[in-house]
Amino acid sequence: MDWARASAATLVCEDKGTTLRDVVQGIMDGADTPDTVMELLGISDSDKGADKIPEIMDVFVPVVNAWRSGGCGGGCAGCGGGCGQ
Repeated sequence: MDWARASAATLVCEDKGTTLRDVVQGIMDGADTPDTVMELLGISDSDKGADKIPEIMDVFVPVVNAWRSGGCGGGCAGCGGGCGQ
């Protein structure tokens, strides 16, 4: 799955009804590891889709960190590069 291009409404964890938007919001709220995102969203290792969280984190944590530091121009779609994604 190309998480950078996926719709925010994409279902990540079917067991909990968690969407990509929920995971990214968790990152925005300060969760910076898969475990902290899963804890924040009430997802356990045994929930279907929990294995997708690290992939999503690999894409969005650097983007959120760059955005917070002023290094990102507003997302990957119009980006000229620089964050390593």
